[in-house]
Amino acid sequence: MGDMAKNNDSQYLLAALIEIYRGNRVYLPEFDPEMERNLLRDVFSAAISFAQYDESRKTLSEEIFNCVNGNASVKQQAELAPVQTPDVLNAKMVAAAHIMKLDLNNNIKLS
Repeated sequence: MGDMAKNNDSQYLLAALIEIYRGNRVYLPEFDPEMERNLLRDVFSAAISFAQYDESRKTLSEEIFNCVNGNASVKQQAELAPVQTPDVLNAKMVAAAHIMKLDLNNNIKLS
């Protein structure tokens, strides 16, 4: 049961990120900090390949750095979303959807 709850939490977290990046408000329960940090790092890392502009890739690299140092959360993403560029938001949204698809199809963990 514990593993199933963790899988549900990761899927909820990814779905919440997608909605946040689309500009919607989302209920954010407390997530396991390690899972949250790992998924955010995966999203930011994957988003670099979806970003169109160098400035966006630089922003995503800075977010990876912050995440590795423990300074990233889904709640922070909700606060950042209104001020980030459409390219960064789109790259993160596509990356979150891509990771969600991988997780659903293969139940693999990237981190």
